[in-house]
This record gives sequence, C-alpha cells and structure tokens, in this order.
Amino acid sequence: MSDREDPVSLGYQFAREEEARAAAADLDRRFDEGELAGLRIYRVRWNNDFMVEATFPPGVPPPRLEDARALLGESGAPVHPDDLKDYKRATQEGPGGLPGWVRRLLGS
Repeated sequence: MSDREDPVSLGYQFAREEEARAAAADLDRRFDEGELAGLRIYRVRWNNDFMVEATFPPGVPPPRLEDARALLGESGAPVHPDDLKDYKRATQEGPGGLPGWVRRLLGS
C-alpha cells in the first residue's frame, strides 16, 4: 500500500464523446469501488473535446494508478493536474453557466 494521504485525480482529454464514455466505462469495469472514488466526464466548451476525470482514494497502489493511466491513454491525452484543477474551477464560477473569465474574454 502507498503512504499517500490525498486522493489522486487523473484527467484525460478525448476528441469525441464516444471515446470518453467508452474509456470511463472500461475504467469503471476494471476498478472496484475501493479503488475508484469518482469518475466524471466533462464537455470542454471552447473546443468541443471531452475530459474524463478519475479520482482514486488514498492508499491505492501506484501500479493500479499506472493501469488507469495506460487505459485512459489508449485513446486520450493526459491533462496536466494543474490544468484539470483550473478547468474544474472555471466550470464552477459565476452565474449563468459561463465562468467569469470566459465572460470577460468574450466581452459580455
């Protein structure tokens, strides 16, 4: 077992929704509830790509994280952890569904 204290989130970007859903479903089948704490698919509004976020609880062995990376990396591109955090924060900002920084960028 690992001595990690914090959950680990992996983010992978996919060009098509079908690819993202297939990768998420495959991950869900291969990992049990004790290994996979959360699984979410985001639509990236500005480029119409899709992002899969898989969250693993503390204590998941590093080889299992590598298995998840390999599975998601078959058709997806890894997203830097900071970019994943920024994207999640941006999607939760502001009223009306658009993050404040996007509204400012678009001049609205």
